Amino acid sequence: MLKPLFTIIQIIIGFYWAGDMARQNQKIDALVNHIEDGYGNFNEKLKDAKIIDSLFSLSRIYGFIAIFSFLLAIVLCKFVGLNQKNLAFLSLIGIGSILGWYSIRWSLNHKKTAREFGGQALLMICGPLLAGALDLLLHTPFTQIFAEVFYRFPLPFSWEVPHLANPIVIGCATSLIFAFFFGVYYLLTWLIAVPLAFVSASIVLLPVILARLIHSVTPRKPFVGLTLLVFTVVTLWSLYL
Repeated sequence: MLKPLFTIIQIIIGFYWAGDMARQNQKIDALVNHIEDGYGNFNEKLKDAKIIDSLFSLSRIYGFIAIFSFLLAIVLCKFVGLNQKNLAFLSLIGIGSILGWYSIRWSLNHKKTAREFGGQALLMICGPLLAGALDLLLHTPFTQIFAEVFYRFPLPFSWEVPHLANPIVIGCATSLIFAFFFGVYYLLTWLIAVPLAFVSASIVLLPVILARLIHSVTPRKPFVGLTLLVFTVVTLWSLYL
C-alpha cells in the first residue's frame, strides 16, 4: 500500500525538479509558484518561532481537541449512535488532549498553576485542624463525625484505626493524612506531566529544527529543500518495504 504511494510522491517531486521543462503550462507554473511562495513564507515564520510561545499555542490546540472530541461523542451518542469501540477512541483522544494541555500548563506555568490549586489544598489540610479547635472551644462534634470515615476504612493485616477522643489530636492526624496525599499527588503530577510535556516539546521543536535546516540548505527557495527532504525519507523508507 505504501510503496505505490511513495512511487507517486517520487514522480511528483521528479516532475517538480524538472523545472521549466515540466512547467510549460501557465496554470501549472502559476500553481507551483503559489505553492513555493506560500511555503517560503510559512518556513520563514516557522524557523523563527519561539518554542515557549509555540508550546502555549499547542496547549490551546489540545484544549480545542478535547472539547471537540467530547462534544462529538455526545452528539453521536444522542443522534446517531456510537459503538463502544468508537466511543473509547474518542474518549482516549479527549483524555490524552486534556493530559497534554495540563502537562504544558503545569510545566511552563508551574508557579501560577500551583498557586491556583495550592489554596484549595491548604484549605483541606488546615480545615480538620481548624475544626478540632472549634470543637474544643464550642464543644461541637465535627471532628468525631468525619473521623468515623477513617474508623470504617479497611486496613491491611487486620489493623484498626485507633479511636481518638481529643478533637485537636483528631484534627492534627487528619491534616497530616491530607498533607501526605497531596504530597503524593504533587509528585505523581510531576512524574506524569514531565514526559508528556517532553513529547509536546518534541512535537513543536522538530518542525522548527527542520525549518531551520531547510533554510540553511536552500535559503532562496525553501520548497526545494522540503522536496529534497521528502524525497530522501521516501526513498530510504522504500528500501525497507
